[in-house]
Amino acid sequence: MTFLREIAFITIHPHAIEAYRSLGVFRAAEAASIAKIASVHLRDYAADKHGSVDDTPYGGGDGMVMRADCLASALDAVTEKVFDGKKPFVIYTSPCGKRWDQSAAQKLSEEKMPLVFICGRFAGVDQRFIDRCVDAEYSVGDVILAGGELPSLMMAESILRLIPGVLGHASSAIDDSFGIGMDGRLEYPSYTKPFDWQGEKVPEILMSGNHDAIATWRKNASIERTQRLRPDLIKR
Repeated sequence: MTFLREIAFITIHPHAIEAYRSLGVFRAAEAASIAKIASVHLRDYAADKHGSVDDTPYGGGDGMVMRADCLASALDAVTEKVFDGKKPFVIYTSPCGKRWDQSAAQKLSEEKMPLVFICGRFAGVDQRFIDRCVDAEYSVGDVILAGGELPSLMMAESILRLIPGVLGHASSAIDDSFGIGMDGRLEYPSYTKPFDWQGEKVPEILMSGNHDAIATWRKNASIERTQRLRPDLIKR
């Protein structure tokens, strides 16, 4: 059963969110009235007329830190104006966070409460805002990016595509890598035309029309690929 999923991004680059919103999963989710997506310009809640949302760190050091008061004002406005007073689940993308994975996406895809992604910039976010207002911190890997827009969009897409009705085929999300249909493994290899490309041919079994044999081949290919590339995913 589908439901309306509300997601907002608090960012100093709302145009980045809006550009992605017009594509693929985001566009499909909104077109089907499954999701309502909003980008909120943090500078609309700036501390002064110059649009300041950051300041120098206490104790010294390079970079600027995003202000807790500006972020809190933006979050309050989102809660009231976008979510009609419904308390959201707030995610901050950070290298300090837990590693994002399919199980996290699956869990949040089944929740009905609104989601807010805090897209950090500069040298980080005032810890007081994180402690008081953030429900979960997630990382997309041991890398540093210029801001949280890309990780937030990635996480939101991985959530949306798991909601029934968003993807064109009901089994698409189930049979992807890490999905229930794959028992958490990597997906099997895929092939299409031409049958013979630069001397490499499509496995004959895929041309046989024997659906049971193809299913067995795909399962074995999935297990082999997972053992070779991601042995940590093999269930003991």
